[in-house]
Amino acid sequence: MKANVHIDDARQNAIVALSDLADREESLEKAVLGQDLFGLLRVIVWLRPDADEQALRARIEEALAASGQFWTGDIYICSARTSHADDLIYSSAWDEGITVPGVEKLRIDDRTRTRTAWLPRFRMPLWEASRDWRPAKTETKEDGSPAKGPPVVVWYSFKGGVGRTTALAAFAIQRARDGERVLVIDMDLDAPGAGTLLGPDPSDLPGGEGNASRGVVDYLLEAALGDVQFGDYVHRCKRDRLVGDADGAEIVVMPAGSVDENYLAKLSRLDLEVRGERHPLEEMLVQARDEIEPDWILLDSRAGLSPSAGLLLDGIAHLHVLFGTNSTQSQLGLTQVIRTLGEERIRRDGSQANCFVVQAMVVDVVEVEKAARAQFQTWLESTMRDHYVIVDDEDPEGELWSVRNMDAKMSPSRAIAVPYRARFAFFPSIDDVASDLVEGPYLEIAGRILAQFPSSNKAGDKRGE
Repeated sequence: MKANVHIDDARQNAIVALSDLADREESLEKAVLGQDLFGLLRVIVWLRPDADEQALRARIEEALAASGQFWTGDIYICSARTSHADDLIYSSAWDEGITVPGVEKLRIDDRTRTRTAWLPRFRMPLWEASRDWRPAKTETKEDGSPAKGPPVVVWYSFKGGVGRTTALAAFAIQRARDGERVLVIDMDLDAPGAGTLLGPDPSDLPGGEGNASRGVVDYLLEAALGDVQFGDYVHRCKRDRLVGDADGAEIVVMPAGSVDENYLAKLSRLDLEVRGERHPLEEMLVQARDEIEPDWILLDSRAGLSPSAGLLLDGIAHLHVLFGTNSTQSQLGLTQVIRTLGEERIRRDGSQANCFVVQAMVVDVVEVEKAARAQFQTWLESTMRDHYVIVDDEDPEGELWSVRNMDAKMSPSRAIAVPYRARFAFFPSIDDVASDLVEGPYLEIAGRILAQFPSSNKAGDKRGE
């Protein structure tokens, strides 16, 4: 009878056992450890021509017995006698698998039901980010997709209620006041907020009153059935009190949808899991670029480890603005996000996803604030060192963030602190606090973003130098 072990212990035992075998057995060319939907473990091994198949099977069985009820005993051998069809299946598992640090001959291939974007199936931004992209908007890559487009920036927090959406709105307002068109997309589908915070102008509403009636949920359901017009799912904020009177000043908002008696039924029909080469969200971004022609696309993420959050952190963005607090819950969760953006991507494709961290809700009491900033900065530096930056000799060309440049002003290891402001606890309209959102730490956040996406013809970029 197999020993009763816990799922984490079973997986770790199998990884250690197979890593040891791969290191010791010269006849073992490579191996994949597969874990299925139920957490059950199987093994695929590739053998060299002179291998003793039966002896190796016995050693694998013995080594993985400690994984208890999670070890199925299934061992698939790929050798010269393997059929072409089976060889394709086994090779696919190897190609999909993630590497094990320090073990070149072993990969892990997970099968999951949900949250597929959180696992290492990393995507890349759809286009090269440029705020001067419009003259080249017809340029395409070999696959016909856009070559250039506006910067795509994701705003994420592990815990809700930390001012993430407010900071997003602040950046949108600042850029609009500098004469830019900003597209805000509310991907916080379970708890929408951006579409309400950045509410429509009265003239942009049916009958001049009420809420915008369509948004992301409607788009994703309807676009799957045929051609749609992106403009049918957005509203606009162009009022002077919010965006000023600069030429071209405009915030275009795609809300999650109208949270009415029909919203939950529509939300329940959405499938956000990653399948195939192109996700519907990517098609939506391309259409947004072509129809709206924004200078920026800002995506407000769902908090936590939700499917939509994983999708936004899967590589489609050019920059990720991460919000955290001094709470243990926040820091534990944000550590996993930083690991996904850094360590996991380096292991998979050799590059980090671009990010920086905002310390939110800092108590505005001198001694408390000082201690809170110090604790947060210490945690962030440690987390970045362990899970994001690389050691110097792994990047001789200096193209990645490494231990060497952790102290640089723009380093992801340097947090921007935003104090808690009681004034933001309640306000009738964002128009009433717009002046507070174009100063202080909100300017510092904007400066960090602008510095990464310079423009040759935007005077406002000087704040990011």
